[in-house]
Amino acid sequence: MVGSGVTGPCLQARREGSGSKEACVESPSASFDPETREPLTDEHSRLLLETLVASTPVGLAVVDLRQRFVQVNDALAAINGIPRAAHLGRKVQEIVPEMWPTLRPQYQRILDGGGAQTLEVSGVTSKELGVERHFLVSYYPVRTSAGALLGIGIIVVEVTEQRRAHDALLASEQRYRSLVEALAQPVWTTNGRGEVVEPAPRWMEFTGQTQAEHLGLGWLAAIHPDDRKRVVRGWVESLRTKTTYRGEFRLRYHAGGYRDVVGRAVPVFGKKGAIREWISTAEDITERKHAEAQAENERARLRSVLTSAPASIAILSGEEQVFTLVNPLYKALSGGVDLMGASIKGTDDARAAEYSRLLEKAYTQGEPFIEKEVPITTDFQNTGVESTRRFDVAYQPLRDVKGQVDSVLSFAIDVTERVEARKKLEESAASLKNQQRWLEAVLDRTPVAMILVEPQTGRVVFANQVARRMAGGDFPGGLSEEAYNRGEYHFTDEAGRVLSLEEIPGVRAVRGTPVHGEPVIWHTPTGHYSLLVEAAPLPAQHGHDAAVLLALQDVTELRTTQAQLQHAVSLRDEFLTVASHELKTPLTPLQLKLQSLVRDAQAEQTLEALRARVVKTAETISGQVRKMTTLINDLLEVTQLTGPAAPLQLEDVDLADVVRTVVERFQAQATKAGCKVIIDAEPGAVGRWDRHRLEQVASSLLSNALKYGPGRPVTLRVERDRGRARLSVRDEGIGIAPGSLQAIFEKFTRAVSTRHYGGLGLGLFITRQIVEAHHGTLRAVSQPGQGATFIVELPMV
Repeated sequence: MVGSGVTGPCLQARREGSGSKEACVESPSASFDPETREPLTDEHSRLLLETLVASTPVGLAVVDLRQRFVQVNDALAAINGIPRAAHLGRKVQEIVPEMWPTLRPQYQRILDGGGAQTLEVSGVTSKELGVERHFLVSYYPVRTSAGALLGIGIIVVEVTEQRRAHDALLASEQRYRSLVEALAQPVWTTNGRGEVVEPAPRWMEFTGQTQAEHLGLGWLAAIHPDDRKRVVRGWVESLRTKTTYRGEFRLRYHAGGYRDVVGRAVPVFGKKGAIREWISTAEDITERKHAEAQAENERARLRSVLTSAPASIAILSGEEQVFTLVNPLYKALSGGVDLMGASIKGTDDARAAEYSRLLEKAYTQGEPFIEKEVPITTDFQNTGVESTRRFDVAYQPLRDVKGQVDSVLSFAIDVTERVEARKKLEESAASLKNQQRWLEAVLDRTPVAMILVEPQTGRVVFANQVARRMAGGDFPGGLSEEAYNRGEYHFTDEAGRVLSLEEIPGVRAVRGTPVHGEPVIWHTPTGHYSLLVEAAPLPAQHGHDAAVLLALQDVTELRTTQAQLQHAVSLRDEFLTVASHELKTPLTPLQLKLQSLVRDAQAEQTLEALRARVVKTAETISGQVRKMTTLINDLLEVTQLTGPAAPLQLEDVDLADVVRTVVERFQAQATKAGCKVIIDAEPGAVGRWDRHRLEQVASSLLSNALKYGPGRPVTLRVERDRGRARLSVRDEGIGIAPGSLQAIFEKFTRAVSTRHYGGLGLGLFITRQIVEAHHGTLRAVSQPGQGATFIVELPMV
């Protein structure tokens, strides 16, 4: 088609190799007599050629090597729906972007040295957006006289109407199928009496009959017995009337069973009107009948779907817009009126008239369209109260087998909730936009190290702030998987063994192996991190290539806490052992004393002697009971201090008075321990404190000093310093190792063996809790063998 639009004397002359320049620019009306022909000037030739290009109804253009238009005629500009001037200098992909993926290989083929080629392409241009059109496009190289490629010539002929006509012809294919398929079905000839006289290979191939079996009237034996008499009657009638025979029957099939066929026999007449022979065919319609049955089932199913669909559906046929299908929901929205067979054309109702206009638009234009969010007011709930809801209404033209529009499908979906939801979204659009910016920064600011790597290669393409911090600042973006276990960035397991390349979780993840919560130690210039590695593949989408997301959960602190918890469990077990021992210690002498007292009571002693023995035993028992009471009180005190805080009974308290009171209470114990207690109390250290609790603090520290420094002096000093009161208790006992100066204030922790020093290891813990409840501090200063000093500082205001 393109060739016919551009051939003429010019092209013919070139094909014949005439090489005549004048022949290429002659007017179609010029004389072909060489004597009457006058040579044209170059300018005249150029103008004539430009006029020919501009006026031809075929689209013509030339593009340079970068696919930019350098010449375009008006016909091509009209095809593309863009002015001719707007083409010049712009690339083809800018003019027809939707067709560019299809066109690009053809341009590339010419650029790669290919020759001219014509092909049919389909696509959408700016002339009719959303409408697919069809074109015959020719591409040919434009070269210099030396053969250098200057650009690409394009010839475009629109064949949309021809294509549509072709598609319409397909709808009527059934009318011609008999003739076409007859050539592919069993074909045989008979004489004028209906006898096969020559072998019919196609018949024998289909039925499996031998040559001898089908000759004469033997071919009738291949017809199913139940159909044979009917076929013979029809065949005899056609022989008698000399008219074409057509009948449907079952014909034996070589693979077994029978196939449904349509038999046709056409008489061939001689010169004198006598039948010379019959040409017969058998069209196998088994599959078609099966397909027709399936199609009928599908039509029934489709009608059922349209009837039960949760949408308002109706089909209105013809120019009169007669209802030929109305589903229940459409009927309900129409007030329950039976509309089948009724016409909506010419109604006086304004809303119905508008509906009719839209139906007519779809019917006459033959193009579907949608009316968005159409408000419809009616009694939807059949309660007598009208309300307004919004619908998207689609108008879809339906075509007959000839491709002509004969009906319009009206399809309405209730979108009221969607409209309301959209309004809510629009109201919060500004907020959502801010949130979007915030979310875009989340990945970079998330406290979990996030790394994106290329599949297979393992090249890092993104690392968030946490990952960069772990790596020491700028994350090595170009680091490949081969470098993961070399240099500063290597991995070990939790036992410290360096992992091979195949063992590293990140490397295995980029190679496609699932990784879920695998522990690893990452060694970087900033230190080493205990990590749990998670991996997830991210498919290519939104213009981004496929990647693997690695999430590195830093559990270094968790591992440290775990170790601390294990240590705490160990301390707890040790405490339980000590507590059971300490609580049992007073019970043994209690039991022995009571047994001795029972023996004395049973012996023949005077009442005075027995009374003396009871008093002495009671004093001993009282001491053991006090010891047990102290242990139990310590346990209760820990429970109270580690639970919800009890309120302090605050009052004005002089710290020096507290110290003197406690020292007086401990005189007997100090004398027993052989310790001289020295008080150096500066007056005026007064604050809002709980006197009872501060007495506990002083008692605990003094008891500790007497316990670990027997036979040596103990000094208690009270002083003021910059708005704070300070109490220091110093002994000259065994001292404390530096590594234990902090641990001694923890629960169940002791710096010495329980074998030589009793107690539960709770006194200093309780003391620190009381001090901190007063917003104060407690610390210890000591060296082994040089005694220890415990310092309490409390705010005075």
